[in-house]
Amino acid sequence: MPAAMTTLAELNAMPAGDFMAALAPVFENAPWIAEGVAAKRPFASLTALHKAMLSVIAEQPDDVQVAFLRGHPRLSPETLRKGTTAESTAEQTAAGIGALDEATIAKLTALNAAYDSKFGFPFILAVRRASLPTMLATFERRLAATPEAERAEALAEVQAISWMRLLDRVQPAPTGSLSTHVLDTVRAMPAAGLGVELWGRDASGQPICLESFTTDANGASGHDLLGQGRLRAGTYEWRYDTPTYFAARGYPTPARSFLGKVTVAFSVWNPEEHFHVPLLLTPGSYMTYRGS
Repeated sequence: MPAAMTTLAELNAMPAGDFMAALAPVFENAPWIAEGVAAKRPFASLTALHKAMLSVIAEQPDDVQVAFLRGHPRLSPETLRKGTTAESTAEQTAAGIGALDEATIAKLTALNAAYDSKFGFPFILAVRRASLPTMLATFERRLAATPEAERAEALAEVQAISWMRLLDRVQPAPTGSLSTHVLDTVRAMPAAGLGVELWGRDASGQPICLESFTTDANGASGHDLLGQGRLRAGTYEWRYDTPTYFAARGYPTPARSFLGKVTVAFSVWNPEEHFHVPLLLTPGSYMTYRGS
């Protein structure tokens, strides 16, 4: 992965050649994609830049899109032995593809051969977000797809891979943030006075409490959290002190003890966006979703 990050401002100001060199690895063996957006600068966000790069692919005729997909390496130990791009090597190695047992290697080899024979390009998956069981299950499911549907899904995986690689290289615009809001559905009121913690992970991957607060009169965090460029892609947790909240409102121990402290884990894919997590709460159940 790149040793240093660049900013959007720096990227926008680079000579065209430097811009293309900086972004060439974002899409596998396809520097022409970065070349296709160099003249469209400046970009206000990574989201806008990525959308423009995807548009370059979408505008190509079918044969060019298929040739682009063929430029991706197989997911296999053999690929790692023979050598591929630095980005793909790092991603496949981190996913454990270089350390598979013989039975799994044989299964993966057979899946790759069947897939290549049917579709004419390698199986593509964003392995940074997929365990080995997920990868194999996805492989088997997609073998049953039509060529048109599979090409669309392969391009969707390219979209995910390229977005993660872009985040490796360029700092996102400081527009993202987090918030939460809790409704006590038994009392049909906002859950005011509820203790909440926001947890993430530090640079070494260890859990760390990032914010701690009590919900306001509207049952909300009161302000957006991790704004001004502090939000990063990754996994976070809201931890709600629901036992204390229900104890203060007169619920007996058996009623308030079923759930314990409610934890809602969620992923931030695009740190330029706002992520709002509502919680609908009773002593015996809760419901959550991504709000607006």
